[in-house]
Amino acid sequence: MGSTTLLSDAQVRAALEPTSLAPAMEALFRQLARGEVENLPRSAIRQENGNILAVMTAALPRQGVWGCKTAVFPGPGAVDTAQSTIQVFDVDSGALRGIVAAGYITLARTAACSAVATAALAVPDASVLCLLGGGEQAVAHAVELCRVRPIREIRVWRRDKAACQAVCRRISQLTGVTAAPAQGAQQAVAGAHIVCTVTTSRTPVLQGEWLSPGTHVNAVGACGPMARELDLSVLRRSRVYVDSLLSMPQATGDLLIPIQEGSYRMEDIAGELGGVLTGSCPGRAGGDRETITLFESCGLAMEDIGAALAALQAAEGTPFLF
Repeated sequence: MGSTTLLSDAQVRAALEPTSLAPAMEALFRQLARGEVENLPRSAIRQENGNILAVMTAALPRQGVWGCKTAVFPGPGAVDTAQSTIQVFDVDSGALRGIVAAGYITLARTAACSAVATAALAVPDASVLCLLGGGEQAVAHAVELCRVRPIREIRVWRRDKAACQAVCRRISQLTGVTAAPAQGAQQAVAGAHIVCTVTTSRTPVLQGEWLSPGTHVNAVGACGPMARELDLSVLRRSRVYVDSLLSMPQATGDLLIPIQEGSYRMEDIAGELGGVLTGSCPGRAGGDRETITLFESCGLAMEDIGAALAALQAAEGTPFLF
């Protein structure tokens, strides 16, 4: 049995930051659509104090690995932030190939998946990007989306104005595109071709009436069943795609809450991103500049395992195998 590689968050960042994970994520979505990946829904144990222990598991046979991501989400009384690790095992031998810190991986793979969705669903000449939320995910999304569309204008909305200005400076430096703070969320969204919701809000920050025809939305921040960034009108105006229909009910309040209320149905979801990529699910037709498309990013174990494998391969000096 070989030795187990341990990668800290700093080592993962050093290994992955120079490149994009989008090609690897696209390959995995295609494999998932063809039944070549096994991805289990997230399971969780909740404590009365609000702390949550969650486990996400996936098998990637073509890459010869399987594994799980274990994460602790702190409740209101906790003194620390979320912590998570990814364990990667060899499918054939069962050997533990690596234990990888998941902080940067969660950030990078989420933005990469949004880039895959944007490349598949946004109008080809989309050039105005709106970011609702001004944290690390906003920065990562700006970098990734500038790689797949000819972005010429970036608007950022965050309630903390000083923090918003600081994020805009970072985005401008990293992308070469001027990012400017918006006075309000509606102002940021008006006329944008791509809108990303990357907040920690538990109540909607995006309203459907603000969206222009042809807009593509990446909904990212509502990563729990009680969190919600989108109001109902966003869903009703949009053609909605998810990363996994199997995992969605446990993952995002954007869809789960209105489904439970009876104001939206599972049947209203157009399909999965992997289906769009493989042609089994219709996406945006050529020349369609009117349909509003929405990718609800729930977050899948295959994304974490695949990104951890990419980090291990980069650290070992071997090519990405996807």
